[in-house]
Formats: sequence, C-alpha cells, structure tokens
Amino acid sequence: MNPVDRRTFIIASVTASLGCLMAGRAQAQLQKVEEGEPKAVAVGYRHDSHTVDQARYPKHAPEQNCANCLAFYPSDEEADEWGECDLMSDRRVHKKGWCSSYKQLKV
Repeated sequence: MNPVDRRTFIIASVTASLGCLMAGRAQAQLQKVEEGEPKAVAVGYRHDSHTVDQARYPKHAPEQNCANCLAFYPSDEEADEWGECDLMSDRRVHKKGWCSSYKQLKV
C-alpha cells in the first residue's frame, strides 16, 4: 500500500469538495410545475391567477397569487418569475400563479 503525500491528499480533497458543491447546485435547479401534473391538478394550480375557474373556486380573488402567498419563496434573482412553494416541494411555481391552498401572506 502506497502512502498518500500531503499534496495528493489536498488536491483530492479540493476536487471532491468542488464535486459536492456542483452536485448541490445541479440539484437546486428545480423544474417548473406543469398545470397538467397530478399534484398541480389536485390543488387547481394555474400559472396565471386570472385564468382560474371562478365557478369551481368561488373563494378565489384576482389579487390572490403565489407572490403574496404564505407558501411561496421567491427566487434570489430579482427578474426570475418563478419561485419555490411548500406545496410543490419538487417543483417551482410562477409568481402570478394560484392554487386552492392559497393562504394570504401577513406582512
């Protein structure tokens, strides 16, 4: 068995750390939810709050959207229209979207 010198150990450690960092970033890029997905259909999610079926969801109001919902976490990038949602844990939702689980964010 060959002993590992300090230089080889440090290079291997840095390479492994960068690999883990890159894997974490790749995992952090969540996919956007599609309106036809079973999870989205179950809660009546729509990308645009103005297209919600008012007859099916009578409690919906036009000013309600994901951007002012308690479950929404906006992206770090100001221009990004998509953010994370507690209900769609593995998908991103549009900030102008809406679902039947909407809960007003108290500011």
